[in-house]
Parts: sequence; C-alpha cells; structure tokens
Amino acid sequence: MVLINSLYLNFLVKFCNYGATKFNFRRILLLIKNETIDLMRKLIVCLLVVTAAAGCKKIEVVPVTETPTDSGPLPAQQMPAMLPRRVAFGAEGDIAKSAQFIAESDYQYQYLSGDIFSNGWTTWNAPDGEFARNFLNRVSQMGKVPVFTYYNLVPAKNRFEDPAFTNMNDAEVMKRYFDDFKFLLQICGAFAKPVIIHYEPDLMGYMEMYRNDVAKSSIKVSQSGQPDVQGFSNNAKGLFEAIVAMRNKYAPNVLLGWHASQWATGNNLVVDKHNPEQLGKETADYYKSLHAPFDLIFSEFSDRDAGYDEVVMGKTNVEWSAIASAANGNLSDYSRFQRFLKTLNQQTGQKIILWQIPVGNTFTKTCNNTPGHYKNNTAEYFLQQVLAGGTADNIASYGQAGVIAFLFGRGAANCTSYMDDRHDDADAPNETADDDGGYLRKGIRAYYQKGVVAVQ
Repeated sequence: MVLINSLYLNFLVKFCNYGATKFNFRRILLLIKNETIDLMRKLIVCLLVVTAAAGCKKIEVVPVTETPTDSGPLPAQQMPAMLPRRVAFGAEGDIAKSAQFIAESDYQYQYLSGDIFSNGWTTWNAPDGEFARNFLNRVSQMGKVPVFTYYNLVPAKNRFEDPAFTNMNDAEVMKRYFDDFKFLLQICGAFAKPVIIHYEPDLMGYMEMYRNDVAKSSIKVSQSGQPDVQGFSNNAKGLFEAIVAMRNKYAPNVLLGWHASQWATGNNLVVDKHNPEQLGKETADYYKSLHAPFDLIFSEFSDRDAGYDEVVMGKTNVEWSAIASAANGNLSDYSRFQRFLKTLNQQTGQKIILWQIPVGNTFTKTCNNTPGHYKNNTAEYFLQQVLAGGTADNIASYGQAGVIAFLFGRGAANCTSYMDDRHDDADAPNETADDDGGYLRKGIRAYYQKGVVAVQ
C-alpha cells in the first residue's frame, strides 16, 4: 500500500506540473497512459516477487523504485527487487550441460541468436521457442536467475555485418526482428518469474559512435510495418523506446539491460588511457538522451582470453594491467574501468552486470595457451584474494561502483571454458578436468562460503 500511495502521489505531481505549464489534453492523456502502464508494471513486478520468494531461496525482496528517464544526473537507484542483494556470480551455459554448471552461482546466461529467417533461436528445439522455455524452467529450478543475451540484428539474413546498418534499414528484416523479440517476450511473460534480457550488446555503442552520421543513424522502426512499433521514430531513439514499450506490454517481469561499450564515445577507455569519468558521463548522457528507461547496465572487460588474442589473433599487450603504473596515469586497467563503471552508476542510478568475462587464469597448469586452455587474469583479479586469504577487496571495490554480478563465459568457441568441454585430459595434478583446471569453480565456491559482499 505504501508503494501504491507513493506511485500515485508521484503521478499527481507530474500531472499537476505538466498541466500547469502545457494544458494540452492530448499530451495529458498520453501522460496518463504512460504512467498507468508504468504503475501496472511495478505492481505486477511486486506480485511476482512475492509469489517467487518461497521458491527462490537466494532472492530477497526490497522496495521497488521508479526508473528515472530525464537527461540530467540522477540519484542512485536501489537494487531491482527481484535480484539477489549481494555482488553475485554467474556463467554461460546451455542447459544440455546443466550438470556441469557452477552450483553456487546466482545467474546463468545464454545467447539467443542465429538468422531469424532460417536457424534462429526459435528453431533450436521443437516446437518453436522450446529452447528458451526449457532454459527458463531449468535455471529457475536450480534457484538461479535466467539471463538471455538477445543478439539477432547482426546475423539476420546471414549478413553478419557489424554494425548491422544494412539490416536495420531493411524493412523485411526489421518486421521479422520485432516479431521475433515479441515472441521471446511472450515466452518470458508466460514464465511469470524474473528474467533478464541483455539487449543487443554493442548496438547502443555503435549508435552513439555514429549519432552524427545521418547515413548510419536511420533504423526502420515504424517503417517496418510491425504493429507494435507504429508511431516510434525511425532512428535509435525510436528503436529503444519501442523495445521498452514491447517489454511493458508483453513481459513486465523482464528486466532489460542496455550495453555500455567502453569505446562508444570514439575513444577507447583502456587501450587509449582515456579519462574514465569523462567517458562514463558521455556514455550515460547518450543513454539518457534516448528516453528509453531500461533497468540495468551491461558492460564487459574483453570478449576473449588474452592468451587467445596473443596466440590466435597475433595481438600484443592485450592483458589488462592489475598494477598501477605511471604510464597508465597511476592507475591499473582494472581501476580505470572501475571508475568508468562508477560514473555510469552515479549518472544513471542503474546497477551494472559485467558479462562474458574470460574464464582463463595464470595459476593452473591446465591453462597453457592451447585451444580451450588460454590464459587470462580477470578471474584471478577478483578471486585469488578470496582463495588465498578470504578477502574480497577487489570484488567490494567493483560493488561500490554499482556492479551486482560477474558473468563468466566464452566470446569464441576455442576460448577457455569453466566446464570440461575439450575432453582432452589436459588437467594437471590436483586440478580438475575443467578446461581452466577448475579455478573458476573453486574461486566462486570459496567466495560464497567465506562471505559475500552486500550490494551497496
């Protein structure tokens, strides 16, 4: 009842302020419609949280707050009510391998992708959409929060053009695309428990980067002819507004996450040693200019193990520095990124999930820079403290920046897995058959056993 009164009072304030300045009945009716949808969504979310509480042993209920949408700086927002109130861990994984999932983790994510005209995610099991339904049910039964990474613009019509400018200006593609997203929302809505959809990683970054290029800024939203997106502008703003509106209509239990790319401003945060607060604010300002209220931010360190980039791709100096240096502005790469994330959190009021984190490490002999066993230092940056002494200072530092979850997974097929995917008996003495030697599994278990970091 307190929530209802608070939301009702908030609506009255908006109504009076708006009516006093612009007494336009059409605009006021639009305001009433939008506020009613938002109110109903929040009430449904509250009911879902109460209903799920008994069966989801890891999730606690906290008050729901309004998602602000103005373009100025916003106060810190509380945790979404349906998520664990701790800095948590998660991983990728097809439920066909669920026996190898990390038992202690709170989240499990799965790409939904493919060519929506031929081999898209809807076709992976029969009947259409069954793959997503099975994933939701199985992950929920394990007491974890299901996360979908929805990535379907780039592979449509097998074009694999990234950024997907051709597909975004193909009316046939965009109509099929909106129908496809609607189908996923209907599946999630029928599931009726909390689901996170990580929407089109890097798309918003490209839209920000090319925002002043007219040729690369158009998107056939209304022009697609799809009924749910009529009236939205044919650009990035219209696309993201349409995605939020569809979520509100078909699946209010879904939390939408937008992707904050480090390079979206045209300056690479880590590679080029740019000011993290400046780039964080520019990225947040662009997001807020869209007036499309997503619920969470996703971001990433890298999409490959450093050893993979060095051995396979021939790159140099790709591993992130864990120690501050004068050449790096007296910061480590991990500290620079933490400050970027903290600015995003402060400017938007939204919590952050770090995604597709490389699994490799430099501690186990199994990680020897061969296929499936590449080295990387991100897992150990956060978990070695836990394993060695029971402290979690680096996890806590990122928690203070607004991070609520670390999701580990491969960005390429031959990168390191936390499961025994290679079946090549590469494990060394005292190491498990897992492709990383069991490091991630042991580190996450130790974190949950020794005491988790509470969400700030």
